[in-house]
Order: sequence, then C-alpha cells, then structure tokens
Amino acid sequence: MRTSANSGSPRNAELHLGEGRSGPAGPRGPAPVPRQLQAGAPRGVPGPAPRPRAGWDTRADARAPRSDARAPRLDAGAPRPGARASRRREPAGRRRARAGAGGSGIGRRVLHGSVALGLAAVAIAGLTWTILVPPDGDGGDGATATSALDNQLPPPPPPPPPQQWRPVGGDEFDGSRIDRSVWTVYNSPGGFGNGLRRPSALSLDDGLLTVTARPRAAGGGVSGGMAMHSGQLYGRWEFRARTDAGTGYSPAILLWPDSERFPDDGELDMMEIPYGDRSAATAFVHYGAENHIVSTETPGDFTQWHTFALEWLPDRITWYVDGEKKWEVTDRRTIPTTPMHLCIQLDQGPAEKWIPAPDATTPDEVRLQVDWARVSEPVG
Repeated sequence: MRTSANSGSPRNAELHLGEGRSGPAGPRGPAPVPRQLQAGAPRGVPGPAPRPRAGWDTRADARAPRSDARAPRLDAGAPRPGARASRRREPAGRRRARAGAGGSGIGRRVLHGSVALGLAAVAIAGLTWTILVPPDGDGGDGATATSALDNQLPPPPPPPPPQQWRPVGGDEFDGSRIDRSVWTVYNSPGGFGNGLRRPSALSLDDGLLTVTARPRAAGGGVSGGMAMHSGQLYGRWEFRARTDAGTGYSPAILLWPDSERFPDDGELDMMEIPYGDRSAATAFVHYGAENHIVSTETPGDFTQWHTFALEWLPDRITWYVDGEKKWEVTDRRTIPTTPMHLCIQLDQGPAEKWIPAPDATTPDEVRLQVDWARVSEPVG
C-alpha cells in the first residue's frame, strides 16, 4: 500500500513532530518557538529563528536570506551547497542512541516518535508501519507504508489434492459371453410394468455390450438389462456408452441399493436419456422415503459415444460427462449412506412424465451399447 505524506508534489512532503501550544502554524509559516529552543541563539538574546521541524523543505532556496530560511534539517548527511549546517543540540540520550546505532547516517538515526530519515518505523494503534522517505527529496513520490500485519498473515491453505481412486472391478466386455460371475441378467417383467425383460436382449460382440429393445415383439415388447452382484459404499463409476434414437425407450445406467429398499435407501442415475432424439442426458439423485428427486441434464448428441462418470463420497456426489464436471450435490440429506451396485438397462415407457410410450416412429430395434464399465474405490 502506498500513501502520500502530502496531496501535492513529493517535494512538498514534510513530516511534523509537533505543533506549538497556540495551535498549528498559520498560512504564512510556523509560529515562533521559545528562545531556549532556538538553534544558535546567545543566552538571554531572543532570536527570530523559526520553530524546528523534522523533514526536508525543498521549497526554500538554501541561499535565501536568513529571515526566509526554513528549519535546519535533521539528517546527518552532507549539507546542500550553500546551506548552513544545523547547530541544534540533541539530548544526550539521543546522541548515545545514535552512536550505538553505528553512526548517524540516513536510515540509522531514530528520533523520539519512532521516525528515521530514509527508513522510519512508526507505531500506530498497535501496528508497525514501515515508511520509506526519499533521503534527498528527489525522485520520491511520497511515503510507502506497509502494515506489519500484512506480513504476519498466514498464506491461504493450498487446495486439497485430487481424490485418488483404486480400481476394484468392472468389465471391458471383451469376451464372447456375459460373465455371470459378475452380472445378474434380468429375466422378469419390464420396468414400469411395460413389456418383458429377457436375457436374449443382451449380447457381446466386437468388444461391446449391446442391449436391444424390440417394441413390436410378442408380450408388448422386449428389452433387457443386468446388474452387478456386489456393491460398495462410496466410489467412482465410469463407462463409455451410446444409444440409438427411438421414442418410448430410455437407456439407464445407475446405482441401485444393495438392500433393494427403494426409495428409502436412494438411487443414483448416472445416465438416463428419455428423449427419443437423444438430445440430452440426465442425472438423478433419489432420496428419502418420499422419493425426493434432484436432477440435472446436459445437452448433446447421445447417439454418439460419450464417457460418463459419477463420484460418490460422504460429502458430495459429482457427475462428469466426457471428463468435464457437470454437476455436484453437497446436501448431505440427499447422499446415500448404504452400499449400491451398478445396473445397465434399457427401459420401456410409458413412465410417468418423462418416458413416453413407443409409437409409430419407433424403430423395430433400439440399441444401448456400452464399450466398458469400471469401478474404483476411494483411497485415503
């Protein structure tokens, strides 16, 4: 922080150590001082010398008549050419203090009031300020004051290191058959009571898992899905997926409670795409016995491949699309506190307000494809 000793030019900067008892100096100059303080006056002979003050006065010419001369300077450097040297005596204590400081050079002389020419320390309201005063009156632009408190404040703490993760499971879908030691394949009525879920809807080929829905199949349509056997409390789930366009079908990749107690133990939907044109992907957090829901969506063309990730920790749930953070929930009331497992499914509508029923525009086949799915646990 830079502060100026005077609102005018730096050459007008003066540092006053006190005023006369009758008040500050008037507009024509400082008030006279008692003769016993006048520099160089003989005993018993009053003199017209002005009251001494600390600082420099560069406004007066050193060669001007004595009646116009300013107070002698208090610095111990060489006087200006033509200027009179000060004969003002210092109290003995000050002389000793100056001598103990190693000389009387600028920056070493400390006077009463904690002022030094060149470098002065002033105690104000319990704070220490360092004031840098130009020693020769040239090139200065006022005093520079820095509160010692600024130097004592601790630096802000560094940001916490990124969360580290340890891989614990998943599937690259590189085999020819679904690994039943990892997955349970659905064989049941369809989601929301629509159609059927059958193992025949799932296949592995060329390193991809494909779930195929057939809206016009017998039984009101066929679709499918599967769920991991084991779940965990907190972690990171990540997958790469795409889906065909098709009204009446919603791809859903989610975390479901191991307890099967829904909605009490919650649900975390990492990807739901209910729109037939696949123009946006939605993330949901279900919580509480009343099935409260918070959600967000991000636009895009989800008939193309995208990577999704969800990080679930005790204090937050964070959702990513293609490596970019899209959403974070930090309200602890919404965060599940029991283990959950991964599910991959293609749900048939209608379902309340967000999934319509298949219609005449729906293709004979609608596919959800997954390249890989990975599960990690938090480290630390």
